[in-house]
Amino acid sequence: MMPTFRISDALRCIILNTPQGPNLAGPGPGSSGPSHIQNLSLWKQVLTQRDNRITLAWWNGIRLGGLFSARSRAGPSVWEIDHFYLPDGGASTHSNGQSLTDLQETATLEVLERLVQLVGQRSAQRIFLRLPSGNPAICPARRTGFFPYFEETCLDGAAGQRLEVGDKLVSSFRVRQPADEYPLFQLFSAATPATVREALGLTCDQWRDAQEPCRQGRQDWIKEDGGKVLGWLSLLPRGGITQSTVMARPDHPEVLSQLVSLALSNPGIQRWLVPDYQSTVAEQLRRHGFREMARYTMLIKTVAVPAMHPGMAAVEA
Repeated sequence: MMPTFRISDALRCIILNTPQGPNLAGPGPGSSGPSHIQNLSLWKQVLTQRDNRITLAWWNGIRLGGLFSARSRAGPSVWEIDHFYLPDGGASTHSNGQSLTDLQETATLEVLERLVQLVGQRSAQRIFLRLPSGNPAICPARRTGFFPYFEETCLDGAAGQRLEVGDKLVSSFRVRQPADEYPLFQLFSAATPATVREALGLTCDQWRDAQEPCRQGRQDWIKEDGGKVLGWLSLLPRGGITQSTVMARPDHPEVLSQLVSLALSNPGIQRWLVPDYQSTVAEQLRRHGFREMARYTMLIKTVAVPAMHPGMAAVEA
């Protein structure tokens, strides 16, 4: 059985300056920078041995063969694999395209199965994994039980230089409050396809746990009318790049345009990860000069959680 990542493993990786390849588990601010900068936050989290993170690795002799790390999202029932490293980005070029070596595929399957088992022991019900579309690592992920639910496009661009928002438009939004949780879930239910809702959360509790953890500096703006939330904008500055997400009711397209305008009025580099069912958002961003950087596939696995406290119940004969 594969042991969890130890402090000695982290120190060994730091000394060897590994992993050096890209983090396949989706884009993030600074993801194109040097590998030792990318890994700094991971080593900090591993060395502090936090309960909301599990890290596994496999070694090919003295070389790091692969490293996988998962963390909980906003709640304990939903986890995400946010670090997924394989040598050369998990691809070996052959005459028939890209594929994993037999050793890589076998080891990846073993590590993912072990990671799923450990996460399930911490009461997780679902695990998210975002990988580059078409990457060969998707194959062992699917064999482990991860299912692709939707595609995402990563768009980067400079904001605030070409767009100004009037005071009247700004005043029509307000800051998110704790009481907005259920209205935002209703907004999510109205703005998201049924198949995606099934994966991200059919109940308010499931949806809440699937959200990104609240981080310092995050700004959330709400658009409402008559006590009904019509739209939501979230801006999260990290590593010199602002991660932006937006959601609006489909019967209020003008709200979506207003939210995008409000986001783009904030100066600086922005990164948008736009799901394929939000094609209107991607079109607006492209009109403002945003460029497509990559495409990703969101895979989600449902975890069967074992009953930790079996008991007996009386039934009628």
